[in-house]
Amino acid sequence: MRRMSSWGQIAALLICAAAAPSAAQSWPTRPVKMVVPQAAGGAPDVAARVVCERLAQMLGQPVQVENRAGDSATGAQAVARAAPDGYTYLFAPASVLVASQYLMKLVPYSAEDDFASVAMVGISPLALVANRDLNVKTLAELIKFAKAEPGKIALSGPDRRTLPGILGEMLRMRAGISLMHVPDKGAQSVLDTIAGRTHVSVQSIPAIAGAVQRGELRALAVSSARRLPELPGVPTFAETLPGMELNGWFAVVAPSGTPREPIRRMNLELNSLLLDSDVSQKLRALGIYSEGSGTPDQVDAFFRKERDRWSVIVRELKIDPE
Repeated sequence: MRRMSSWGQIAALLICAAAAPSAAQSWPTRPVKMVVPQAAGGAPDVAARVVCERLAQMLGQPVQVENRAGDSATGAQAVARAAPDGYTYLFAPASVLVASQYLMKLVPYSAEDDFASVAMVGISPLALVANRDLNVKTLAELIKFAKAEPGKIALSGPDRRTLPGILGEMLRMRAGISLMHVPDKGAQSVLDTIAGRTHVSVQSIPAIAGAVQRGELRALAVSSARRLPELPGVPTFAETLPGMELNGWFAVVAPSGTPREPIRRMNLELNSLLLDSDVSQKLRALGIYSEGSGTPDQVDAFFRKERDRWSVIVRELKIDPE
């Protein structure tokens, strides 16, 4: 949720773009391809289509979404090997550009060397939710309860190599508590927590927002740096456990060696459309929060910070690459 750009920066960039040579405006002269390394229909695919529909209007050329289902590394590798001509981009999740290098023994591309940063799309924070009958209303109360009753609180969610699983492990380690992990995924995990078959769960914001608003679940903390507009009364993890922040996110990158002008134009247009209220509302409905993209250099700096963060977390949790 940290602001990567300001209206002043964006305005300055747009002024520079208006003063650029006419040759720079010759791109694009044909359709642009945006590779999504996930199957069609999921939140990443829908988000990419929201962005690309508006981007096409701004560029004056179709921006075609190409899904690469299955192993996300395959889609990333395809873009890494694509011609660096400004017509192929990757709508990349954090797993592709950062987490994979710490969780996988063999990654068929170099996230640092094979891609050029274009723009940030937004972050995808998570929330810790609790069953309403559990006698806790805050994260601090949950920690106190867990310390008094070690191993009695059941945390449902996917395994420790996923983002929700890693956040659950971080909570256990940093709070010094014992939690009983119950393997569960997605909607079933939410239903089990509502029903009281499990006590707490780590989920995406869209997965739990409705249940929280209906009073079926109690939200204890969000993983972002700041509180979220949909859950303004819910503190961040860091308000109780300083330094605890871990989010998914999406960014647009291009093959390394892509000319500067297409990257610059894409960055400018993405900065503009991400600040559009209609686009931002559609992305927020998918659990993606954006405050503008920032410059490519700022995106590079964000990636470096995220790699440092993941390096520390993986060592702390003793997760070995597979």
